Amino acid sequence: MAAVSAPKYRPHPAPRVADGYSRLALIVRSLLSEQAVEAVLARIASDLRELVRCDDVVVWELLADHLVAALVDGEDELEMKALRIRLGEGITGAAVLAGELIVSNSAHADPRAGQVPGTAIEPEAITCVPLIARGSSLGALSLYRRGSARCFAPHEVDLIRLFADVAAIALHNAKTVAELERLAGTDDLTGLANRRSFDEALRRYAGEAKRQRSPLSLLLLDIDNFKEINDTHGHERGDEALRAFAAVLASRVRESDFVARLGGDEFAVLLPHTARREAASLARDLAAEVKRRPAIGLDASIGIASCSGRSRKDLLAEADRQLYGEKGLRRPLGGAR
Repeated sequence: MAAVSAPKYRPHPAPRVADGYSRLALIVRSLLSEQAVEAVLARIASDLRELVRCDDVVVWELLADHLVAALVDGEDELEMKALRIRLGEGITGAAVLAGELIVSNSAHADPRAGQVPGTAIEPEAITCVPLIARGSSLGALSLYRRGSARCFAPHEVDLIRLFADVAAIALHNAKTVAELERLAGTDDLTGLANRRSFDEALRRYAGEAKRQRSPLSLLLLDIDNFKEINDTHGHERGDEALRAFAAVLASRVRESDFVARLGGDEFAVLLPHTARREAASLARDLAAEVKRRPAIGLDASIGIASCSGRSRKDLLAEADRQLYGEKGLRRPLGGAR
């Protein structure tokens, strides 16, 4: 391949520095007012495109070991949003992996670069700033500029870094809020959804069943004589039994189902698009699996209710009646109530 000569540097007019800082101040104010992260990132991208000439602005979000486009402002939105970048892959992946800014003013000839499928091959410059907040790597802010006058000037790079700092804070805040919301809806002991999340899911699932005129089933379950485990073997053993019970439920349901611990030894499973016969079959399988597990080894009582358009209150009340009716059948004559 013929050697590629270095592009001739053409200085661009300095951006309106005062304007840049005032825009940053407004974005920070949006963050402090708890504005949605999507709106903040969109404001960052649109302001950057006005201050720094470019063809695309992309905010990449790090998910596990790959990057996805959380926001694209520019010509190649569809192509960028379809892209998945592994850590260390391409200029963006390399910048995030190293945690260091990369400015490549001849990215088309840079051996680190990869071609975005569906985009034209032409002279291009890339500035990529890793997004880091409180020591956590969150993604990257990348600007792309094509053509002969593509080089990013130092003052432009400095401005991009400032906007990247704010983007990192926005992403970090969003992840913190999402984690707090997840924890607020999660049972600490089992990792299942808690009663609060169940109530919200029941409302949502019942509403969908009514609109779609589709069946919805609910299982209410608890462990028979669970109190004896705590009294005889201690609460640590009881906690082990609850975790094992939760694991059985989580492993036997579909991705579309919803499993929750309502409190104590009572659990619930919401089964959308499921008629009573199918729900009863699952209930039998769950009861058998619970009895087989060494960590539990006890009977489980299960109440089943199904509806198509009935209120969530009626569905829950029916499952509750069925549950305690079954427990009554299991209780020995003369036993304590």
